[in-house]
Amino acid sequence: MNISKSIVKFFVPVSILLSVVGCSGNTGHDNTSDTNALSPQQEALVADGWYIPKTTPAGELSKEYGIKDKYGQQDNYFDIQIGNGCDVAVKIVDAVTDKCIRYVFVLENSTENIQMIPQGKYYLKLAYGKDWMEYDNGDGTISGKFTRNVSYDKSVDIFDFGKKNSSSIVSYVLQINVENSKLQNNFGTVAISEADFME
Repeated sequence: MNISKSIVKFFVPVSILLSVVGCSGNTGHDNTSDTNALSPQQEALVADGWYIPKTTPAGELSKEYGIKDKYGQQDNYFDIQIGNGCDVAVKIVDAVTDKCIRYVFVLENSTENIQMIPQGKYYLKLAYGKDWMEYDNGDGTISGKFTRNVSYDKSVDIFDFGKKNSSSIVSYVLQINVENSKLQNNFGTVAISEADFME
């Protein structure tokens, strides 16, 4: 039996200006924090119990981040390619239930391949920025967010991974890059609030 593979490319933009100076430069996983370099916003977050993790997360985030991962039996996948300018946290959300099924952190200038997406239709919630901080919720879960040059979007496009029991493998390639201080894409997005992203 032949399995067809459809690859749809989307170059991910947004109509939001970002400062590349604040959003670029740190491509490593290690965080060496200097408390004197904290912004006023970060200092306020630290006072509220937030902290800078020893290492920046990368790839699929664990259940500590409050997401119950769902996997399909086929190897449907998102290939998320991030260029210069910022790190990106991506939530893959079921379009029917509005429940997040996977949560992914992609570092600047890197690629993450998110496999075994269950059949169904999904939209994305995206957080762009730098200087990730976390908060221990006290119930075994962690909240995390960017604290510099932050913006939030939701895809207007719906990504269709096929009907149940379909034999086709579906994949989407998403590319995000910042050029000339502007985040650009060509799949539709709308701006959302931090609260909407955190839901």
